[in-house]
Amino acid sequence: MNFMQWRSHDSDKQDLSLCYAYPVVNNDQQTNSVIVKNGKSPRQKVDKTSLTEDGLYTSDSPFTRNVTKPYLLNNTSMLDHEIVPKFSGKLVEIAIRSVNIHSKNNQSDSNVEITSVSLLFRKKVICKTNKPFNRKLHKLLLRNSECYNLSIQVYLKDGQSTILPLPLPKHSVKNNNIEIEFAIADSSGKIHSGTVMCTISLILHGQNQEETSTMYLHRLSNDPNDPQNGLSLHRPKKKVCNKEIKYFLLEDPALCFENVEEHLIVTKKEKQLPKPPDIAVIEQPVLSLLDISFRNLLQARRPLRPSSSTHRHHHTIGKALLSITILRGVEIPIREESALVQPLLEVEWGSIMHATPIADGPAPIWHQTMHFELPRKSGEHDVKLRLYDQHPVWGQQWLGEARIPLEHHRNYQELERWVTLSPLCSPTMLFGYVQASPGHSHTRIYTLMKLELPGNAKLEEDSTINTLLKNIQRCLLSPYKITNIQSPEEAARLTMLLPEVPNHYGPLTPRQALNANKVDHYGRAVLLASLLESFGSQTYVLLGSSQTNKWAAFVLSIEENTGTVIWDPETSDHYNPGDSHCPLMKASHLVNHSGIWENLQKSILPHNLKYDVKMSKDWRPIGVTVSSTTERSVQVLELNVSQEEEETLRELAMQTEQHLRDKFSYWRSTAELTTIYNRHAIAVLRNYISKIEDNNSSRQPDKKDLKQLYRAYYTHGFILNLRQSTLEDLTERLASTKTQNITGPVEFAIAYHIKRYVGKTNSIWLAVAVLRSRD
Repeated sequence: MNFMQWRSHDSDKQDLSLCYAYPVVNNDQQTNSVIVKNGKSPRQKVDKTSLTEDGLYTSDSPFTRNVTKPYLLNNTSMLDHEIVPKFSGKLVEIAIRSVNIHSKNNQSDSNVEITSVSLLFRKKVICKTNKPFNRKLHKLLLRNSECYNLSIQVYLKDGQSTILPLPLPKHSVKNNNIEIEFAIADSSGKIHSGTVMCTISLILHGQNQEETSTMYLHRLSNDPNDPQNGLSLHRPKKKVCNKEIKYFLLEDPALCFENVEEHLIVTKKEKQLPKPPDIAVIEQPVLSLLDISFRNLLQARRPLRPSSSTHRHHHTIGKALLSITILRGVEIPIREESALVQPLLEVEWGSIMHATPIADGPAPIWHQTMHFELPRKSGEHDVKLRLYDQHPVWGQQWLGEARIPLEHHRNYQELERWVTLSPLCSPTMLFGYVQASPGHSHTRIYTLMKLELPGNAKLEEDSTINTLLKNIQRCLLSPYKITNIQSPEEAARLTMLLPEVPNHYGPLTPRQALNANKVDHYGRAVLLASLLESFGSQTYVLLGSSQTNKWAAFVLSIEENTGTVIWDPETSDHYNPGDSHCPLMKASHLVNHSGIWENLQKSILPHNLKYDVKMSKDWRPIGVTVSSTTERSVQVLELNVSQEEEETLRELAMQTEQHLRDKFSYWRSTAELTTIYNRHAIAVLRNYISKIEDNNSSRQPDKKDLKQLYRAYYTHGFILNLRQSTLEDLTERLASTKTQNITGPVEFAIAYHIKRYVGKTNSIWLAVAVLRSRD
């Protein structure tokens, strides 16, 4: 090159005189020394001897004569910018308002009832709302190609269903009401027509917009050293899907070799972007306290959100509605360390659960009403009232439970009572809590229960009571005595420990109950009356109303020394007629082997009654009355078990205890909590519950034997005394205590013990303790 020759000539002569040099511009596009083939990286620097870097070079001397321009500026191409395609689809909001069945001649068919409506995408259920409707808002994010794959499936209560398409608007709409007519066949094959009312809002996302043309004041080039490139900040939009973009894109023919083969060009495949989901489902409830902020309270409510009022009006034809009002409570246990308590009550019926707000003190006032819709098919279901303490450190602590059987409330309208926590469902001992008042107090909840029935069954109720009275009398023919039972208290304890069967199986005779080791509610009173009669008492089965039952059975015993005593066969407790803690509220009938009597006195309260059935003005005989002067022989029964059954009982106790621990650990693992069992505490609790005397279980067990635990740990928990029950029932009881939800540095102890009482009748003891170290 001329530049190199001039440089060598200059260095040979070493002429230091002043001279002038004028640069010469050569438009030589065929200069091969400027272009260097580098396959590694376009940004890699070359050696100094090559005198090339990014198409430009400078000489070592401060003076230069030649400047070589390797390409023409007027032959340029614009840079291409790759644009990732945006999501294009529709946001759909759907709310099912109502589903109506068209009846002929304005006569509704009670057998046809829509229970639920499902939203289907490609024939798969993605959303479902149950009756009553107008409660949920469903949000769907669909592609434009998938907007025709939605449908609705309507279900009847007998399981029949029908599928109908769901048309979507073609443009953006808001709160568009749509009526979809359908036909559905019931189980008998009869076809019914109806209408689904729904509200739909549709918002378009990512629609293609027309590109606007832009005029540029100058010509753009690809030269990174061109100062005019800094003047342009706006780049044209151009879609390039499968084209590799280098840092400098020099596409001028002068900069490309003619014989460059395609295999020399290294192309990297771009990573494919994750494909957006075809559909996104968001179900939003009517009201969520966790989503409310102060700013949202000041904003207007969205019109599409299903409206709900504070007072719900239930006018369902042919269905019963149960409303429960929890007013207040008294004698709630208090904490040992602070003498404070923050009680709350949970009411559960079936799969529905409501809770009261947290109150303060041992005499809380809640005053909250809850509504439950009952199914048509009745069964042995109970309303469960669970009492908890919201402890600031330990969380919710279970204090006890009361159960109200709904089977006995089918034929009356209202119940307003003080409900005492059931001894069979409440702790015999609470760790970390004491009674609010000194002595043996009873925790009670004031409850108002109202049942709205579709019809009146009073006549059927009267005939049922008469039949029940005759069946009870038929079971009281003979008194029974068990060899291992030495006192009336032991007889009541045996009667209470027998497992329960539904009432429609009974009443069972005493011999049937002891052989089967099971008994119904009325048969339990019959068995206790027969056993008490063997001790020389004059006994009656007293039929009346209790705190929880419309019709409940008690046992009335009359003795010369002790006077009149009322026995509760469900809990084995006995009371004087004037005791305020007695669960008997009204007395209506007396039954024994000789006759049936109806109460004719002005008062029905137990403490105001005279229990002399010989007074015809007080008690009216029903049917034929047999003379009670005839002596009846007492039948003696021996209830024995073999040694093999004793060994089987011990193995069953160990298996049950291990099952409860495994279940407890599983519940905590699902909540990502670690479970640590304290072996020493388990051994102490197992030894403690094995030494509790069943005969003296009515008194509060002494906590002095647990001093070694109290010295080393802060202890919370409970001890339960139960009837013999199934493994599923025990697991459900343990889960309802919510002990598995306790967090923090705690350890657990679960002990289970089965104690043989008499014959095949067993007494179950369950101890659960939560331990926190005092160190």
